[in-house]
Amino acid sequence: MKPFLLLLLLLPVFSAADSIRCYGEDHLLVRNMELTCDTSNQPQACYTRENGLKGCIDVALCSRSGFVCCNTELCNV
Repeated sequence: MKPFLLLLLLLPVFSAADSIRCYGEDHLLVRNMELTCDTSNQPQACYTRENGLKGCIDVALCSRSGFVCCNTELCNV
């Protein structure tokens, strides 16, 4: 039973490599909300738009105009 509990406690540590944390913000309800974005299927990056919106985005979309992307934890302040 003890080894199972230890593995259960370590699960978030091992799964953290498949995510990136970003700030999310919109014009209505969300202000600097911390988001955890899954990167296991698609590479994700944090973004900030010219109009102030923030969140996670597929890395392939970072080349679009109006997006400023970054790839470190909580980098879109």
